[in-house]
Amino acid sequence: MMRFLVFAPMKGFAAALMSLAVLLAGPRAAAQVDPEDLRRLNGTVESLTEGQESLRRQVQELRQQLDKLRSENAQLQQEIASQKDLVTREQMNQVIEQVREVDRRRAADAEYVKTQLSEIAKEVSKSVAAAAAAKETPRPRGSGRSAETREPSGTGTPSAPPDIKLPEYMYEHVVKSGETVGAIIAAYNQEKGLKVTMAHVLAANPTLKDPKRLRVGQKLNIPEVK
Repeated sequence: MMRFLVFAPMKGFAAALMSLAVLLAGPRAAAQVDPEDLRRLNGTVESLTEGQESLRRQVQELRQQLDKLRSENAQLQQEIASQKDLVTREQMNQVIEQVREVDRRRAADAEYVKTQLSEIAKEVSKSVAAAAAAKETPRPRGSGRSAETREPSGTGTPSAPPDIKLPEYMYEHVVKSGETVGAIIAAYNQEKGLKVTMAHVLAANPTLKDPKRLRVGQKLNIPEVK
């Protein structure tokens, strides 16, 4: 006669495993089963079940973290791509601005050279007219050049024509290292919208003997010629 053992309440998997072991062992083996061994086996199965459930939860959490990392990685790649595009546009704008600045400087230099050439042409014309008038005017014998038309010897510096009219307002410029009179005039003409020439600067600075020799800290009067 087959005997059935009644076990303590266990979870489904543990109870099924225990019943299967008893049926396979037969009636005699079932009669010899120690309740303590059954309790231990029950505890082991429960521990395995709990461990399996814990692993399942950990795997689920890891999957969620992996999905979050993938999403953040995709977003970061999009931000990096947009930043690269932004840097490229900024660099392009800087290059364009530099080219425009070079063109502005070239135009200012060309205008300055044109103005200087025009002033030189006027001065040459005046000198030619004065020389022609001097030839037509008879001079007394034995008379040399008058004191008014005599140039000082040993100086090759230009002088301002006597008919230069200066405006009332003048800028005071302090000479910096490396500056020249021509560069200073060009800078004021470009920044202030003036039409200053070398003749104007020489007339406004009577003590300026040689425009090619400037001292750092020297003050120059720049007339506001418009």
